[in-house]
Amino acid sequence: MQTSNHSQVNISVNNKKSILPYAKATTLHIKKLMVEYEMTYDGIVEKLEQRDVVLSSSNLRNKVSGNALSAGLFFLIVEIITDDLHAHINVKS
Repeated sequence: MQTSNHSQVNISVNNKKSILPYAKATTLHIKKLMVEYEMTYDGIVEKLEQRDVVLSSSNLRNKVSGNALSAGLFFLIVEIITDDLHAHINVKS
């Protein structure tokens, strides 16, 4: 079955719209943890470098603020901040 470029664009836009509440929830969770554990972007970047993940502080801030965290990076950041791999987040749709 072939789909037109227009249909593919609509699917992509709808997918992003459906995923956005989850992306926002991860962003809010990271920001909450940063406040709770008094962690800065610079501090996270330093700990990421110890794990061979190289990001600038501004790049990380953009990923978090832009709701553009991959699942892997999200859980790595949670572990870095909390020393735990558990993340309990609430999604508001």
